[in-house]
Amino acid sequence: MYNTMNELVLKGKLVNANQLLDQIFDPQARPSLRWLRSQTKAKAIPHVRIGHLVFFDIEMVRVALATKNLVRHRVTA
Repeated sequence: MYNTMNELVLKGKLVNANQLLDQIFDPQARPSLRWLRSQTKAKAIPHVRIGHLVFFDIEMVRVALATKNLVRHRVTA
């Protein structure tokens, strides 16, 4: 996602918020658009802002969700 000069490289097509939710989540497990906007505002989900429009790279969001929200099980001795 980054090249050697530490510049961001987008590899996928940019999508809007509704398209992102449709692509990443099953319809019965899909969070709300409000949740996505709150995560975007908190900068928890990577996004591209062009003027007042907000777009997402699906793979970048998948990686961000997996790395920031993955709950690992505890190993009991």
